[in-house]
Amino acid sequence: MGSIAPNQAQPTYKTPWVQTPLVESASLSRAAGCRIFLKLENVQPSGSFKSRAMGNQILSHLLKPENANRPVHFYASSGGNAGLAAVCAARSLGYPCTVVVPLSTKPLMVQKLRTAGASDVIQHGETFSEAGEYMRGVIMKDVDPCESADVAKIALHPFDNEPIWEGNSTIIDELVEQIPAVEEDEEENPVHAGRPLPVDAIVCSVGGGGLLNGLVMGIERHRMRQKLLLSGAAYAPVEENPVHILAVETKGTDSLAAAVAQKSLVSLSKITSQATSLGAIRVSERTFQYATAPPPGVAVHSAVFSDADAARGVLRLADEERLLVELACGVCVEAAVGDAEKARVGAKKRKREERDYPAHRDEGYGDDRSSATEVETESDEGSSSSSVAGFQSKLKQLVPGLNSQSRVVIVVCGGSNITIDMAAEWRKLLDEGWGN
Repeated sequence: MGSIAPNQAQPTYKTPWVQTPLVESASLSRAAGCRIFLKLENVQPSGSFKSRAMGNQILSHLLKPENANRPVHFYASSGGNAGLAAVCAARSLGYPCTVVVPLSTKPLMVQKLRTAGASDVIQHGETFSEAGEYMRGVIMKDVDPCESADVAKIALHPFDNEPIWEGNSTIIDELVEQIPAVEEDEEENPVHAGRPLPVDAIVCSVGGGGLLNGLVMGIERHRMRQKLLLSGAAYAPVEENPVHILAVETKGTDSLAAAVAQKSLVSLSKITSQATSLGAIRVSERTFQYATAPPPGVAVHSAVFSDADAARGVLRLADEERLLVELACGVCVEAAVGDAEKARVGAKKRKREERDYPAHRDEGYGDDRSSATEVETESDEGSSSSSVAGFQSKLKQLVPGLNSQSRVVIVVCGGSNITIDMAAEWRKLLDEGWGN
């Protein structure tokens, strides 16, 4: 489902990403009080949605006339998921890819890049910016005696260009086909009236903004396509309610939230979050435009959570769905269905149970975290609560009126910088009070 269709004069390339499943989660739906669907981008060849982004960017370069019938060598300066996706996509199409990463890149990711088939993995500089400058100013200018003198050396950007966004927009193309049709008992629900994509909200992570841009572009494309199809009808189409996009960041990577707050593109002084996959100190200009003045049919909301919240989301997804993802992905789950205060109350309840009933051992979050109807618990002051009304997720705060039939899609963006040991350490830290 690539977004570039080569004409007859151009070579045909296979699409270096796959159509991913959309599954409805019973447990997360119960927690959220609405229908939660998971778009499983974690099953892409590289382990993240970046397979679409980097794959389509690579295709766009291969289809340029100046690169026809020439050897091509790709270069990426991201040691995270974008770099891994670039290597996987380039190798699947038969082209070499060299990656330059900062010295701080973890050995786990360096090894994954080498295992995926990177031509070389070079470490230089303290930041990705320094690594990128070194890549373009030194590495790409080096002459390799084993390569043709005619080789086209192409630098890949991790998030900020049109082909990247077009690649990510194919998520919407798939959702249009995958999301269940509106049932008869939903047809009178005005929220879904006239929508080409009958979804109330989409939750996604934001680093540089490439994923957000693609989602907005995809929704806008299908909206305009529907208007074109209905333009000859005897009646004018009713303007649909917007699809709400919850753009989620972690504290310390919140460059979009900072830009929205200051109503201007700003750069963070440094990245302080553990969710380094979101570590763009400045979002793209297009992302800022979409967040502050989205096109008709779309509403964009910015939300920021702690690393501890992101870890809760990772563990929730692992416990409930048997999926292991990065912090940058887990934070979306917590944004849609979790609440830090609710977790605190639940943790206190479990500690009391363990004190009163030593034989009891709660291996997961327990019913108090996975049910939309919270059991009655006693607070420190002796008061009680029998409702989660005071513990609304950020999604429900920003998109009021969600009900049991509302559809919310969480883009499970995936990520490869995660191990079982890392998740186990986060569980230990949370049990000890991290984030409370």
